[in-house]
Amino acid sequence: MDLKNTKFSIINEPHKVTGKKAEVVVLYADMRDFSDWSFSVSPDQVAEVVQIQYERVIQLAQDYKHSFHKFLGDGFLLIWETSDHGSIADTLHWALGAAFEIHKKYWHVSKKLGYPTPNGLGIGISCGEVVKVQPETFIRELNEPDFVGYPMNCGARLQSLAGPYGVVLDSKGAEVAINNKNRVLRESNSVSGLSLIDPTKKALQKAHSVKGLKERDKVGFKYVIWPHLQNNLWSTDGRI
Repeated sequence: MDLKNTKFSIINEPHKVTGKKAEVVVLYADMRDFSDWSFSVSPDQVAEVVQIQYERVIQLAQDYKHSFHKFLGDGFLLIWETSDHGSIADTLHWALGAAFEIHKKYWHVSKKLGYPTPNGLGIGISCGEVVKVQPETFIRELNEPDFVGYPMNCGARLQSLAGPYGVVLDSKGAEVAINNKNRVLRESNSVSGLSLIDPTKKALQKAHSVKGLKERDKVGFKYVIWPHLQNNLWSTDGRI
């Protein structure tokens, strides 16, 4: 929020904070090596690349049905609530679809820009129960909902294990994908089908040192790949 240029609305009636449990799928996306790249190009070029990502998020809300998003500079957060989609498998279906749409669109756009761009985005996805907080302060503009809980921390930390065009899935998400292969991984489709692959030794070593990850996610996370696009576009499986 721009505190300098926002005119606040004061709420005079009684107010209180409320919270409720929600099962969610969380997606964090972040550009790889963005900070170093940003020093090598003009401020307008930095702004253009960030703007492209913001426009993608708005379109993703229409096409992949997330219910909440937050812009995070050179990255963003997307959240799907299971109650909107019927099951955790259906919810994860939408999140993985969005993840690879992010990668696909970025690959195409980066080829059209007339200057070097970051190598790609890394994505972390986690599943589980959070608390959805609805603040009720006396300033109306500050009363945006937020989500707190382990899946929020897990998704952010797993994102750090993704290389360019990588998608990292937490242990619970991997279990859901394995048990619902047709819905989550589109296994029966030779073109759009996804696959789970194991992390490298380097990734496991890095995960072991990541603070805030539960043991099951330090050893049970998986990478998700789209073989058809990997073979035809970005030529990497996204592992570190």
